[in-house]
Amino acid sequence: MLISDRGANSIIITNLDGSDSRTLIPAAGTNVRGIAIDMSLNVFFYADNGTDVIYKANLDGSEKVPIISSNLGFPADITIDPRFKKIYWCDRNNDKIESSDYDGGNRSTLINTESPYYLDLDLVNNKVYWGDFSGGNIFRANLDDGKEIENIVQGLIRTRGVKVDPYGGYYYWCDRESHKVQRKAITGGEIEDLYTGLDTPHGMTLDIKARKVYWVDTGTNSIGGIGAKAVSRGDMNGSGPQEILVNMSQPWDLTLDTRISNYSEWTQRRFFKELPNLNNELRADPDNDGKDNLLEYLSGTNPLIAENVEPLSVTKIGQTNELIYRVNSQPINDYKLRIEHSENLKEWITLDHDHQRPEVDHDFGPMIIKERIEIQTKKKSRYFRINIESTK
Repeated sequence: MLISDRGANSIIITNLDGSDSRTLIPAAGTNVRGIAIDMSLNVFFYADNGTDVIYKANLDGSEKVPIISSNLGFPADITIDPRFKKIYWCDRNNDKIESSDYDGGNRSTLINTESPYYLDLDLVNNKVYWGDFSGGNIFRANLDDGKEIENIVQGLIRTRGVKVDPYGGYYYWCDRESHKVQRKAITGGEIEDLYTGLDTPHGMTLDIKARKVYWVDTGTNSIGGIGAKAVSRGDMNGSGPQEILVNMSQPWDLTLDTRISNYSEWTQRRFFKELPNLNNELRADPDNDGKDNLLEYLSGTNPLIAENVEPLSVTKIGQTNELIYRVNSQPINDYKLRIEHSENLKEWITLDHDHQRPEVDHDFGPMIIKERIEIQTKKKSRYFRINIESTK
């Protein structure tokens, strides 16, 4: 996680479960606000309202450079379109949503709107969502031209942290004065309360694959609400308890680097860190679907949601066998999944294959692999299995 801590004027970095918290950029600005990451380029962007500047930096905190430093009134929130390497931001005092290239070039105004404060992009349906500072509204419009503006939520008190999940069909937000995290279906319907009794919930982000919602609470209402001055997470449907991950001075916004390369990072993303249980062990099967955590990890599936899907299916088509299985879309370096075949269940031969992962992994699900294998054999029976081995 990358968190803008307005109280400390710093950018903080932690693991996804809040562990190993440390300062990434100690003097990030005088009033740090919105933050967004592009994992494919290992860079992030953040806004400083104290000097009205938008910065770009590497994920290790190096090469911090200003990319927008003129004609900003109150740069609040930032989001990105990684397809075209563009950033979008809300300018509260200048009443508009703007965009530019990652280097600040090709700057343009997308929408003129009163006091925009938080925003997000729906790249599936080509929409931009945003909330206003104090009007209690959420809007959306076309991403291409800013037209067809819809007022899709009214009657909130102070809208913060708007995020959209186009795959699950909901958009999410915080209401800082009613002390809630809420959501509503993209197609309409009633507002759902997910987490209540908070203090001053502000910035928000979604881990869509893990079905988690993360938010920060500045604690400035000082009412003793749950998770004040901390980063919390919960389930995107509100079914699980609120998990307080890490405390800090005055967290304002956050963004996630959801890439994982080993089992420990995977468990930090998926399981409660404070509960003393065995659910995160390699051979545990917390959702009782017959697939242990190690197989779910390598398959890229959710260990907490049971799925009636075989880890490996084989269909004989003429002289070939069609194999269907799933692999994690992210590169894993501590275990390896192999498909093997045998005639006698004693001697096993590894199939030769190389899974080409996408250049930009948006991490919305496992890769489904379909392979047709022609094996010359006189025997009618052919057996297949998944074999997992440690690379350590």
